[in-house]
Amino acid sequence: MTPLSLTPEQQKSFRGYQSAMANTRTPVENPTVAYFGTLGSYTEQAAIDFFGEDCRRVSHRLSEDVFKSITRQGADYGVLPIENSTTGSIAAVYDLLAKYNCYIVGETKVKIEHCLLGVPGSRLSDIREVYSHAQGFEQSGEFLAGYPDWKCLTYYNTAVAAEHVAKSANPAFAAIASRRAAAIHGLSILAEDINLSETNVTRFVIVASRMELCPDCNKISIAFHLPHVAGSLFQALSVFDSNALNLCKIESRPIRDHNWEYLFFIDFIGNIDGTPLDAVMEEVISKTEGFHFLGIYKDN
Repeated sequence: MTPLSLTPEQQKSFRGYQSAMANTRTPVENPTVAYFGTLGSYTEQAAIDFFGEDCRRVSHRLSEDVFKSITRQGADYGVLPIENSTTGSIAAVYDLLAKYNCYIVGETKVKIEHCLLGVPGSRLSDIREVYSHAQGFEQSGEFLAGYPDWKCLTYYNTAVAAEHVAKSANPAFAAIASRRAAAIHGLSILAEDINLSETNVTRFVIVASRMELCPDCNKISIAFHLPHVAGSLFQALSVFDSNALNLCKIESRPIRDHNWEYLFFIDFIGNIDGTPLDAVMEEVISKTEGFHFLGIYKDN
């Protein structure tokens, strides 16, 4: 029974959490997987790593189209990048998690190994324009600083940038993308491993319209905003300390049309068999507003 100490809005949030937990599904066999990008993108690689080479994959130009594919067009799962170890969180994906009624059911990590790709026969001295995603440019900043005369032009995806260069057949054009993109689009690798960090890794989330539970699920994602009361964030976070739960990620995003108010995204580790999760969620909800339960999945 929902405790009387919760406000009506908090009671609604708690019932939403309980409903999600009560309406889980088993993993889908032979799934259709929507992903952001195109053939040869790092997101496609994440989909292959998680679901296998034979999974049916549907590419999308926009991150939001991945969510629409799950909620309206029958895709079983979506794969999206959410955080890079060098350049940080991908804000748009956090905003979409708050907007759509979907759940994180898994995660996977892909090592990012950017290369400079050109048409066969081109040389570094030929290059005048470079195409890539904004993150590709940011993650390759030190390499690009050595070529100040190059014009950097942003594309929505690294693999699409590689495709553009291939179609252009212009030896003055290059793309920052993966080795796999080079192989798919018939490009030559002009420079290898040009990213800032040798340990550059992107974390991808697997999203579905319903939650899935497994015995080794141990990572929990939630979101909430807070009342304008002194110490409200401390009070919310103290729940994790008092329950000996490892808080592994905090991200804040501005709430649209509510200036200087923020939605906090929290990831924490807790074994669902050994943690009284209902009680923890109830306590968090009692100290927050606008609570979203985003999923339980295996920490990668």
